[in-house]
Amino acid sequence: MMNFPMEIKVKVNYPKNKIIVKNDKYIVELNAKPKNNEANIELVKFLSKKLGKKLRIIRGFKSRNKLVDVV
Repeated sequence: MMNFPMEIKVKVNYPKNKIIVKNDKYIVELNAKPKNNEANIELVKFLSKKLGKKLRIIRGFKSRNKLVDVV
């Protein structure tokens, strides 16, 4: 069960989007570039679809470590 807000480490330029849980930490690999906010947009779309909740980034817009919460 995922608790919100949740901390996520984002990795970009991967062949496909996926979520990895390692040592109770969430890592999201995205098929997006960190330019022009593409990775942030892809992260919100991907997690919203996977979790069935509308999400938003509340901290870490320019960082790999982000804090995401339910809208």
